[in-house]
Amino acid sequence: MSIVVKGDKLFHLSTKNTSYVFDVDYSGDLEHDTQHRAYVGNQGVLRHLYFGQRIDNTDDFVFTENFVKWTPAVHSHVDQIMEEFSSFGTLRYKETAMKVVFSDGTKDFRYNYKGHKVNGNCLTVTLEDVHYPLIVELHYEVFEEFDVIKRFVKVYNTGKEEILVERLYSAELGIADDDMQIINFNGAWSSEFQQVSESLKGGKKVFESLGGTVGHVANPSFIVHKNATEDTGEVYYGALAYTGNFKVTAEIPSKVTTYKYTNVLIGMNDNDFCHVLRGGTDFESPAVYIGYTNKGFTDMSHKMHDFCKNEIMPKNFANKPAKVLYNSWYATLFDVVCDEQKKLAKKAADAGVELFVVDDGWFGTRIGEKQGLGDWYVDKNKFPNGLSELVDYVNGLGMEFGIWIEPEMVNENSELYRNHPDWIYRFPNREPLTGRLQYTLNLTKEEVVQYMIESLDNLLSENNVTFIKWDMNRLISETGTCAPGAAACDGNYHEQKEIWYKHIQNFYRVISTIREKHPNVEFECCAGGGARIDYGAMRYFDKFWTSDNTDPIDRMEIQDGYSLLYPIKYMSAWITDDFLAGETRRPPITFRMRCSMCGALGIGNNLNELPDDDLEIIKSHIVEYKRVRDIVQFGKLYRLKNFMRDDFHAVQYVNGNKSVVFTFLLHSRYLTSKYSLKLKGLEENAMYEVKERNGTIKKSGAFLMKYGIDVNMKGDYDSQMIEIEKLA
Repeated sequence: MSIVVKGDKLFHLSTKNTSYVFDVDYSGDLEHDTQHRAYVGNQGVLRHLYFGQRIDNTDDFVFTENFVKWTPAVHSHVDQIMEEFSSFGTLRYKETAMKVVFSDGTKDFRYNYKGHKVNGNCLTVTLEDVHYPLIVELHYEVFEEFDVIKRFVKVYNTGKEEILVERLYSAELGIADDDMQIINFNGAWSSEFQQVSESLKGGKKVFESLGGTVGHVANPSFIVHKNATEDTGEVYYGALAYTGNFKVTAEIPSKVTTYKYTNVLIGMNDNDFCHVLRGGTDFESPAVYIGYTNKGFTDMSHKMHDFCKNEIMPKNFANKPAKVLYNSWYATLFDVVCDEQKKLAKKAADAGVELFVVDDGWFGTRIGEKQGLGDWYVDKNKFPNGLSELVDYVNGLGMEFGIWIEPEMVNENSELYRNHPDWIYRFPNREPLTGRLQYTLNLTKEEVVQYMIESLDNLLSENNVTFIKWDMNRLISETGTCAPGAAACDGNYHEQKEIWYKHIQNFYRVISTIREKHPNVEFECCAGGGARIDYGAMRYFDKFWTSDNTDPIDRMEIQDGYSLLYPIKYMSAWITDDFLAGETRRPPITFRMRCSMCGALGIGNNLNELPDDDLEIIKSHIVEYKRVRDIVQFGKLYRLKNFMRDDFHAVQYVNGNKSVVFTFLLHSRYLTSKYSLKLKGLEENAMYEVKERNGTIKKSGAFLMKYGIDVNMKGDYDSQMIEIEKLA
């Protein structure tokens, strides 16, 4: 059984390889101990006991001894222990998972444990305030095969007066060690997923976003480890399914108290947030998916990649390989004209492309970034016969047709804004600010939601579009709901602080509605690069735009960081003529193609100006990619080498009996032309055929993994694709 409950107080959750245990802590005689009753209520506190390698005997976790209690004025009992779900107030002085304000101004939650319910692999634990009509449910779902536990929190107002929810993390996780390291990312636009591993020895570390989306700087996830490597070491990890403002907090409440631990909290950001919980209503936090391994980062990645494919990705495309696409942006920018797009389409089809995508510039009066956003109808000047002329031509070439949109945004110079200036976020007595020359539509307004659904539904109903690139190039700001010149805002102060959350929920609502109406359309999630990559968006999209930076050297580092928790099938990887480092270095086209072949391959070059020799190279590599695509997109990933710390870069994918390795050398040094590489993920007792550019060898899996192979590379920007197949 995945869930065992012992004596109505001990909860033991088991996956294939891990155990997660917590109990109701009755330490001390709370009936007579007024000191401890003041901390939490009358019936104990939920205490986290263990998360780690699987332990089957539940009785081992039945503890009868009392924990040392300090004087409350110094270190309170609840600050010393690892709580399963803490709340602001009482004698807590650490970061807590929840903060509520009752109608009379009381700001703490003192609870009794009321009971639990087990339904298959799901557990619900119910807590109830000792006085106020507030119920908190802690939800757990065990995914045994993937060593993943889903957690979320649901709060109920069973009374009549409003309760303000000012903080609600999705999960709190105690780790019984106070000398850990945490990995997140310290990135920016064009440099997403830059890994940073920092020691946690005291105090608090916070990763967060504040702009209404996940953002480029950090990611809504955590990786806490004890000197782990790719193949060894303890790793605790979690990924939040939420595409808005998030917060990850790792704190060591004290290194000198009796019970040393690291506390990790993850969920919605409480900055400028408040949910008004009216009588008879409930509110649910986003889900977070947590796991543990003692086998290092590679095992973590494998578990989460498999989990995403089986439990998170939309089912209609989860098992289908991402198509080789061509996108016309770098070739034409906003100058989208039907005849020019046809020329590009013909060359793309000849090169082996399967999906042709028209980017920004096809709609409204869109001739530049200053106008047209919001007017989602075809520009008749650019497409006098409608979009169908180009769609039919592309389909006739054997390709599917896709298109770019940015539906949450509007330009001031647009028909939509002129008709509905009250549809954007803005404050009274303030001129609204533009970001990237655009405003953000107020998606908390029902009429805005319906306009977006209707516009996108019409576009997809009238044209044979099978792919949408959904972009978001501006962060949300000025989260007010006022019309121009209005005397007062709609709603009150607290309700306006719900906008951050409501925008994301209606974003999900729009995309899910369109998916239901058009189940054969694939959607790519983009936000000025990789600012919307999370497990929440993954439920509604089929691919992530990883970064606007297509420089292959930069992308190897970005792609390595991305791959820690996110699947390769979702990782858009383009080759283009124009990339951010293009003025300072120019790797050859083969080097750039092979970097892009490490993910979901896309072509963004101006094919009308590309030399014939380069076009032939692209064509030949597309043939190669299609041969190994299933291995790359659905295989197990191994990060073998990284040029930031090694002489060269290498990544391997293994899918069943086949494997492929991509290697990259920046520059030769000291006359070296051979580099030793040990492979991974093979069967030790099986024989394999290894094909590289200097010939073919046959070796055992044990030899390839323990002794390795010599990779021949020399000069500047050399690369190889090595194919490996198990012999019958």
